[in-house]
Amino acid sequence: MPPKVSVIVPNYNHARYLKARIGSILNQTFQDFELILLDDCSTDNSAELLNNCRNNPHVSHIELNEQNSGSAFRQWEKGIQLAQGKYIWIAESDDKAENRFLERAVEALEKHPEAQLCLTGSHLIDTCGNPLHSSEFDQWDEDGRIYEYSSLQYLRKKLLNQNTVYNASMVLFRRKNCLKDITPAYKKMRYCGDWLFWIEQARKGNVVEIHQKLNFFRKHPDNTTNQGTREGNSIPEMISIRKYFYQHVLPPQCCTDIVIDKALLYGHIKHLPISAERRKELLLSLKKELNINWLDYLIGKWIRSLLKHKKSADAQIL
Repeated sequence: MPPKVSVIVPNYNHARYLKARIGSILNQTFQDFELILLDDCSTDNSAELLNNCRNNPHVSHIELNEQNSGSAFRQWEKGIQLAQGKYIWIAESDDKAENRFLERAVEALEKHPEAQLCLTGSHLIDTCGNPLHSSEFDQWDEDGRIYEYSSLQYLRKKLLNQNTVYNASMVLFRRKNCLKDITPAYKKMRYCGDWLFWIEQARKGNVVEIHQKLNFFRKHPDNTTNQGTREGNSIPEMISIRKYFYQHVLPPQCCTDIVIDKALLYGHIKHLPISAERRKELLLSLKKELNINWLDYLIGKWIRSLLKHKKSADAQIL
């Protein structure tokens, strides 16, 4: 019998976190899983630590690359292709989990057969494991309840403007056909490949959220995503994802969402703390790739303001 869950740990130079990461997996209350350990040619002692796990009955594969693949997302795909479970958990090598993560996430997907993804909340921790406090993530009450969204609803409200699936370790998803008919562009991205991957998964079915913090997401101050955001280097990938979203994901009746999103993207670039020359370069790229200009920004802001006013008026009438 294949395992219910395939847990994939893609690692690169996270030896200092591996003991805690693997320990939090092995200590799950739900034990029907295989463990797939991947290393992308680390230069620390990660390979030694992973090899020490070979005799663990949960471990089905240990794959040590002799050459760096250049992409964490290629490692994701490699792990998925090795997996045999009904569900996939990409457990990032520097994160941890509460011991009921799998129990609750498996239960949620079993009870919601139309769902492709199950998300939980996350405790934020720093490089030393100390708690961080931020209102940037998990903007909901931690009531422990499960909320289900249709595929289109989640795409429109939670994945169009930003990547609300901000950490792979917080997600359990169905393996069957998860790589079928999805764009391979995510594997070539440096900053936003995870966003595009989760968009493609959300297209395959509904999404459930468990409003409980069952994951520990380690935030590094100088990681690739933060650098890309601060310096504007992630903008070309964001433009590429928006283009794909507008042309292939949203149906024609979502035209208002697109108009508002164009304004938000223009405004995001407009307010980036970068040089005027760099901002001009990015806005020209926006014009070239998506035909978005200053007028689109004004129209989108106006429509968004009207909708907010209408929503407020409707609430007062109720």
